[in-house]
Parts: sequence; structure tokens; C-alpha cells
Amino acid sequence: MATIIINGTEHTLPEGEKLNAIQAAKLFGHEIPYYCWHPALSVVANCRMCEIEVGSKDPKTGEIKMVPKLVPGCQTPAKDGTVLVTDSEKVSVHQKMIMEYLLINHPLDCPVCDQAGQCGLQDYSYEYGQAAHRFVEERIVNPRKDVSDAIQLNQDRCIMCTRCVRFTREITGSGELNVINRGNHAEIDIFPGQPLDNPLAGNVVDLCPVGALLDKDFLHKQRFWFLSKHDSICTRCSTGCNIAAEENRGQLWRFRARYNPKVNDYWICDEGRSSYKSANEPNLLSAMFARGVAGGGLTQVGVEQATTLAREGLQRMAREGGAIAGILSPFLTVEEAYVMSAYLKGISSSAVLALGPIPSMGSDQTFTPDKIAGRNGDTSFLVPRPFTIHAEKCPNRMGVEAILSHFQGEVIDYAAISARVASGEFRALFVASDAIDPAYMEDDAAKLRRSDFLVVMDTTVTPLARLADVVLAGATFAEKAGSYVNFQGRLQYSEAALPPRDGSLPDLDLLAILSGKGTAPIHSRTILAEVATVVPAFSIVTEGKVPEFGVIIGGTPEPATVGAFPYTDPWLTPRGDHPTESGPNGRKQP
Repeated sequence: MATIIINGTEHTLPEGEKLNAIQAAKLFGHEIPYYCWHPALSVVANCRMCEIEVGSKDPKTGEIKMVPKLVPGCQTPAKDGTVLVTDSEKVSVHQKMIMEYLLINHPLDCPVCDQAGQCGLQDYSYEYGQAAHRFVEERIVNPRKDVSDAIQLNQDRCIMCTRCVRFTREITGSGELNVINRGNHAEIDIFPGQPLDNPLAGNVVDLCPVGALLDKDFLHKQRFWFLSKHDSICTRCSTGCNIAAEENRGQLWRFRARYNPKVNDYWICDEGRSSYKSANEPNLLSAMFARGVAGGGLTQVGVEQATTLAREGLQRMAREGGAIAGILSPFLTVEEAYVMSAYLKGISSSAVLALGPIPSMGSDQTFTPDKIAGRNGDTSFLVPRPFTIHAEKCPNRMGVEAILSHFQGEVIDYAAISARVASGEFRALFVASDAIDPAYMEDDAAKLRRSDFLVVMDTTVTPLARLADVVLAGATFAEKAGSYVNFQGRLQYSEAALPPRDGSLPDLDLLAILSGKGTAPIHSRTILAEVATVVPAFSIVTEGKVPEFGVIIGGTPEPATVGAFPYTDPWLTPRGDHPTESGPNGRKQP
């Protein structure tokens, strides 16, 4: 076992982990400040903020020999016998000097900067800087410029960490950003005619430790400390990226990447990043509707009346010997698909269950990071995993298919079920959608209306909803908690970021009411625990709790991943996050 010494105390390193001094120190509770280092990017050691005292212990004599000069922690591998000193007077003086240097030309416009509250300069200036500012010369002022239609560069705030430049060269391979000029005139810029518009471009905003690169979509709209952060899953495609959904006053304001070493590492695509907007749409369904209550058309009704009419209509068709079918959207959570399937099979054991339309766009797009060598050819500091934007634009096809296979014995696709409905085979049909983009348009509505009784559960007003007998206003992806199975077969849990909008209920609550489980909100983890005991594919889940990085379903335990060291920039901790606790259905309540 490798042993290192940090500030006079011996520590044993985890077996198989390849860590540098920054990571090793953090593992044992010692913070080494840094700006330019990132575990998925090459090591350049140009900010010098992480310099510490480094030495080695002779294994035979026990003698400790220290390097005479300070050494960058990002370039220092933590191995057996390594000695690190992070809290000496020499290190402290150096940190104050670096902070003073970085702030020489910085405008100190924190009150109007969007990065305030999550800024590395703010935090480190307070913790490692000095109160006196000795520079009295004229500061260099650089103009503000757009590097793309979506991203603004405030060059006078830039500290030249070059994270953004390395990202476009090493991760996306597009290379739009570069460093121009030299010395104190150096600045980040794009190549002429090549704006920063690759599909992962928004990640440079997350990577920037200061307020230099800003998302124009979020600019001047919210302050960081007002936002509540919720651990969620992107539902824009089958990759299942882990995201932080940030909301305030019942509205989503942005998505940011959340670290998962087995799915998306540190990145999300721009398409997923902007998908939060669909949860804020003003035309979302805000009431339940039923046909024939006060005339021939759809009339707004209460939740109790709508669910009663839906339940009684489906039961009546079953009693009269009519065939019943259910179409389950690949946007439903595992828990919702399970409750809906069990409900329909409970009404009629011969009920037919099918998978709804699977949206697809283009082809898979994969970014394979370059295996750029670190110091002396050592690549141990890098995590060069491919990132794929999938053409399959739904989050849970595999999860819903696993549920359908259990209840139905097979997976009936949408083409087959729609043809059977159009032929008049079924008297009652229950369609659950919740798709980000409306899934059922005029042609689909005409086919599916052939049944005598139609129940639609959706979030938007679609042609199919206009023809339904009962319309149930369900929850958007942001208003419900539950589990999704991504393209790998990995089950991941997503928290609800928003409370249900007026006039709607989370799908799980609606299905629970229909199933007679009561009117009180039902917790998704309770249902997931039940799924694990009933559906063999989910038996690996224990007590309804999904591990932090997810778990592969199907009963095969997943081996531990070596090198998956938890990482996040220290200044991105949401210190202003509201105190919360889990409420009904996994929603966080203040």
C-alpha cells in the first residue's frame, strides 16, 4: 500500500488510484487551491496557484528530502513516499503573491458579474489573498466580445487558465479557441470565421473559474445564491447525462453538468443544456378535461372528477368485454411505467401494453478526446472517455421495455399498436406521453381515436388530447422524480426540480389515484422498491435506493471503476442553496 505524508501526517492511498497532489490532499481533507488544472484536460501548470512544498521519504532510512523550490501540485504525482506541505508560511506567501498578480488587471466588478457567488477569484481572494492592493498603474482594459451567438467573453476578467482552449482542442477536437498575442496582452479569441459553435460549446462556461465566459441565455437573469440545485437527469436523449437543475420561484433557469464517471464525466451537450426551457413553456396543460360533462366538447374538470371518469370508463369497457390497450411513452419513469402497466393489467388481464413513439434525430455523434500526454508522457492525470450525443431522443426506452417485457412478455412497438387501434380492435385506449416534443400529431390522433373511450395523459395540448374523452394533465420531466434507464442499461435516479404547476399532478400521483392507492402523494422510491421485488430486471436495486452513479439493471453486479475519483471545482459548491429535505414523490421542499 502506498503511503504519503501531508502536513506531517501519514495517509494510505486507495489501491489502484492514480492521483496527483491536489486530488490526494483533497481526499484527506486538505485543499490545495488551483485554477488551470482539470482532471479531463492536459496539465499545463500555468496559473501557479497550486504550488506547494514537495519532497520524498527514503523508505530505508526514513529521511525526508524536500525540493528547494515550490512545485505545482497538478504536476506532482502522489506515490509511495511522497511528502506534501500545503500550509507552510512559504506556501502562504506564494498564494498571496499569485492572487495579487491575478487581480492586477481584473476589474473587480463582482456586483454586476454573473459569476459572483461561484467565482474562484472571489473565494480564493478571501481565503488565500491579501487585503492590500499595491498596484497603482493603469490597468489593461480589453473589450467584451462574443465568441458565438450563445457565449460572451469578458476578456478583462480572464486569468488565462486556458481551460476553454484545451477543451476545444482535446475534448471536442474543433479547436475554435486559441491564445493570441503575448505577455500581458495575451487574450482568448476565436479563429476568424470560426465561432465557438460545436455541440458541446456550453461546457466552456462551466469550466471557466471566473466570469470571463458567460452564457448569454442566463446573463443577468438570476444570482447564483438565489438558485436551488437539484440532482437530475437530462431527458433530451438516451445518454442520460447527469445534470444540476437550478430553479428559483417555481421556474428553471439553467442546466449544468453534474459529474458521473460512468456516463457523461463532466460534460453535457448544448441541446440538453437548453432543454430546461420546455419546462417553463406557458402553454403547458394547466387543467384536467373531460368530454360530455357539460355538452359535447371537452370541459375543464377537477382532478377527482377527471380520474373518476377515466377509471370508470376503462372499467366499464372491460366489464362489457371490450379489449383495452395502453401506450407507454419512453419518457415515462420506470416507476410510472410499472404502476400504469399494473393498473391496466389489473383492470383486464388481457390488456395489451405497447411502447409509444421513439423520437430519433440524425445519427449518433461521438466526441473522442485526444489522449494528450501529461508531464513526461504520463497520461494518468487524464480521463479520455468518449462522449456521445445519441440520435434516440428519449431517456427511458430500455426501462419501459423492461417493464413491458415483464407484464406483456414482449415489447409491442408503436407501429404495430397504432395499426391495431386503427383497425378497431380496442374499445378503450390509455395513452401516456410526457414527451418534450409533442409525439402524437394529426395522423396519429386520427388512428388512435378509433377506440370508443380514449384517455390521454400528457403535458401539452396535442391533436390527440383534443380528441380524447379524458385529458389528465401530467408532469414535465422537471416536476417529477423517478428513475430512467439509459442506453447502457444503467438505472439512474432523478429528483424533481419544480413543484407541480397549478391544475396538474405528477404522473405517478395520477396513476396512484387511478389504481386506488389513495389521493396522498406517493414516493417514487417506494414504488421502485416494489419494482425491485416484482420485476427481475430491477432486482439489483436495494430498498428503492439507486447508487450515486447509477447501476446496470439485469442482475449483473457492476465491477468497481478504478480512477473514478469524485471531482468538482471547489468554488462551484452551491453555498447559497436553500436548506431542503425530500418531500412527497422525491420533490425537495424548502
